[in-house]
Amino acid sequence: MMQLMHAGALSQGNRFNSNTKGPSAVKPKGEQLAFYGGQGEFQTPEELTQDDINQLIQAFAVSAKNAKEAGFDGVEIHGANGYVLDQFLTDYTNQRSDQYGGSIENWIRLALEVIKAVRDEVGNEFPVGIRISQAKVNDADYKWAGGEAEAAEIFTALQGARVDFIHIAEPQAAAPAFGETGSTLVKLAKEHGKTVVIANGTLGDPASAESLLNEEGADIVTIGKAALANQDWANRAAEDQELNAFDFQKYLLPKATLKDFEYKALKVKN
Repeated sequence: MMQLMHAGALSQGNRFNSNTKGPSAVKPKGEQLAFYGGQGEFQTPEELTQDDINQLIQAFAVSAKNAKEAGFDGVEIHGANGYVLDQFLTDYTNQRSDQYGGSIENWIRLALEVIKAVRDEVGNEFPVGIRISQAKVNDADYKWAGGEAEAAEIFTALQGARVDFIHIAEPQAAAPAFGETGSTLVKLAKEHGKTVVIANGTLGDPASAESLLNEEGADIVTIGKAALANQDWANRAAEDQELNAFDFQKYLLPKATLKDFEYKALKVKN
């Protein structure tokens, strides 16, 4: 499946365009990530105009059409992790006073319009899902201010948009979504979204993955980092073997450069 995303105000390391745009002219928290080509604080984005938003929606739709024609089996719309659709869902980055701001109904509007445009382009038989989170790459601790009621409104709206799956991406998917007790975001998505739910977030431990599947309503769990560090993860989990720890430098650093440990290994080998 092809994931379709727009970074919005978090765009960085873009050699084609030095400007960024977002729902409002609000400077993102934190600093850019050097391994994505960024440096220093984020710049203050320009506020997206209605023409910009129309182009953004169309870009998602055309990208989905291209993915289908290229032979992909479906698409996932990236509405998580602080990127543009999530910026519209975030209270402090969305300060708009038009139909895209001021309430949950308006904050989710752009995501729903993107889903509709994509669906119109690819048809009803081509799987279309969306990735959702509270946490962001630049604000890992963010929570929806309205708690479970806000989550219910968001997932109900997504259910009405007829998404084929909701992909929950949280730092700790098995943890309560709000506070120390209560439902996980996965369970809330299943209850109110009424569709296939994918759980993502520190589920390399087989017991955590099992709890999401058996107790929280997840249909699928993703084993990302743990599987990169343990290419035989399924066998190790089945046999209750110890798992190798994940090392970001070795397995996930996006810059395609020769790292010190790789260079030293080459010297030893040669």
